[in-house]
Amino acid sequence: MSRILTVTLAASLLSTPVLGEPSPAGPGPRPGTVEAMRCLVRQDTSDPCKSMFQGSARKVAMPWVFQDSNRDFKRGALVSSSYWGRATDSNRFDARILTHQPTREMDIFDVKFAHVEYTLYISPADADGKIRALAIPLYGPHDPLQLGG
Repeated sequence: MSRILTVTLAASLLSTPVLGEPSPAGPGPRPGTVEAMRCLVRQDTSDPCKSMFQGSARKVAMPWVFQDSNRDFKRGALVSSSYWGRATDSNRFDARILTHQPTREMDIFDVKFAHVEYTLYISPADADGKIRALAIPLYGPHDPLQLGG
């Protein structure tokens, strides 16, 4: 009897979703998202980089892609950038971001500077190589502080 109870309890714990877990990484970043992230953190400062963002993504990207020594000083040096996974409606952190985006297809990157950390939600590039959806909340991916305010 106790063995059946243990197996049942273990199976129910394994099927319970945890909202704070990272999104499933899947096979990796989709086309254009790594290039967009590199542009945003100024690892690529070419003109094609600056023009890859279109539509609503352009407004979000502009403060990031042009040189701004005051901004760069406040952020500090780039420490790391890593692919986090894909956004999902079932994750409360992602769902909050996705409600304001024209697409649900977003790759998530964790970008750490010496003094601050950001999450970059980037849509895959269209057939013409353009990024049309972008969100950049302060704090690391799925940090509870993202939900405040």
